[in-house]
Amino acid sequence: MRLLLVIPKLVSYRSFLRGLCMSLIAEGNEVHLACSHGKPGDDDMAGEDDRVPVHCIDFPRGMNPAAHLQAARALNRLVTKLQPDIVHAHFSAAIFTTAMARTTRWPVTFATFHGVSFPAMTGWKAAILRMAETWAARHFDSVWVLTDDDRDALQAASRSAVVRRLPGYGMGCDLERFSPIPAATRDMLRAEMGIKPGEIVFSFVGRFTDFKGFGLAARAFLQIAVGNSNLRLLLIGLRDSLHPTGLNEADERLLAASPRVIDAGYRNDVERWLAAADILVFPSRREGMPVCLMESLALGIPVITLDSRGCRDVVRDGIDGLVLRDSQIGTLRSAMTRAAGDLELRLRWAAQAVAGRGRFNRNHFVAEQKAIYQSAAIPDCDDALAPAS
Repeated sequence: MRLLLVIPKLVSYRSFLRGLCMSLIAEGNEVHLACSHGKPGDDDMAGEDDRVPVHCIDFPRGMNPAAHLQAARALNRLVTKLQPDIVHAHFSAAIFTTAMARTTRWPVTFATFHGVSFPAMTGWKAAILRMAETWAARHFDSVWVLTDDDRDALQAASRSAVVRRLPGYGMGCDLERFSPIPAATRDMLRAEMGIKPGEIVFSFVGRFTDFKGFGLAARAFLQIAVGNSNLRLLLIGLRDSLHPTGLNEADERLLAASPRVIDAGYRNDVERWLAAADILVFPSRREGMPVCLMESLALGIPVITLDSRGCRDVVRDGIDGLVLRDSQIGTLRSAMTRAAGDLELRLRWAAQAVAGRGRFNRNHFVAEQKAIYQSAAIPDCDDALAPAS
């Protein structure tokens, strides 16, 4: 079959979809990508060796109707030219544009929301996103979500849409890449990063945004680090121009001036940096099925997170980390202090995280997606499209 994957950014191909595409191609299928132009350094993420043609379309971020319409027209021209057997849009920005672009001449078209936005928001933004996401959902043959929460919310808001939940842990994790490393190798990595023996390293991975809990994590660390010289904070990621960090100017100055903070920036070798941490702190209020939590646990790094969609599905409270019931800074501060002060607890969580890492295997996601495509190509084969229990 010929498949067109529609994704907002090329980096999503390398991070999440490359294994699926390679498996499909190995079985004789043809795969194309439609995505925005990559930033510098992204051009090697889908090279000729992958045999995945990349068609550049500028998918806008945010609700810009004119920009979405322009991208939709370009996408419709691409579908008309390629004549794919299946179109599959991933992530909200690409889903909305694909819904605008689709006509009656299109083939079977799917969408996968990696976190439906409106259930996790309030006020006028939630109302606008509810209208946009439910309208978009009705324009696909099937819409896939990653959690029971999203399935229930989207189906209730858009009763005519066909909403299904992927049975596993979303896109899962590349277990070969995110694999525990020997203690000696870890000590060497930490020394290269300027981390001294005996120091306890908290880490935050992802966009430095308020809704992902960046500000909360940074403030909690700055408070518990006062008078505690053996604590470090490792930041892996970048700020997002569309979203605030959750820090005020004074907090930003303290964070920038602190000698205990290591700002690694955006990294293609996340696994190398994350392996140097002792605990991942990720108090996010709005996720789909957070891959960074799976990657951390797969490495044997325990996680402190919130009782929010996706996060509570990945982290097992009291087994491989802590799932906090509220987002008060005092609650997070206490959890971080407890984890930092109890080596035996951290080692137990780490061992249990490694023991349970198999459930995140990305091969599960690849098999699920291939079954979905097969059922679309062979209409009488509907097992893969049955709703997850």
